[in-house]
Amino acid sequence: MAINKLQWVGIENALKSGTPVRFLYQGHEIYVMKIRTSETKMAYIVSEGDHALLGFLKEDDKAYNPLSEVFLRKKLINPHARIARSIAKERSGKAYLKRKENRYLTEKSTEVIETLFPTAKTVVAHFRKIKELELAAGSFADLNSATGGDDA
Repeated sequence: MAINKLQWVGIENALKSGTPVRFLYQGHEIYVMKIRTSETKMAYIVSEGDHALLGFLKEDDKAYNPLSEVFLRKKLINPHARIARSIAKERSGKAYLKRKENRYLTEKSTEVIETLFPTAKTVVAHFRKIKELELAAGSFADLNSATGGDDA
């Protein structure tokens, strides 16, 4: 059964409050939970069972999980961004970066898969695009939290 709009709102609110959310995808149980990444920062991580899905593992690695291709976000980055910023600060740096032979410094060219999601909204936005994703039975949304509480 597809997840409706009201349930997505409930999922986002549950993630924000720190409640782990459980999904079903092609016979796999997928968990999304809030974790602390540093003393002052929180992020959301996706796991299958007891193992977190890691974006930096490649297909030839023995710990690689093919579900990470589905559940983790792909992002284009510019590996030369730091160098380009320092050049742009210098006098006539922007003109240097616009030259054809230096164009590679300003283009986003490397694709990375991010392991962590920064906000609950990004988790929901990404997960909405996944076909065949279902909310697991007994998950928080079955307990009427998606509607905002009791209707009685």
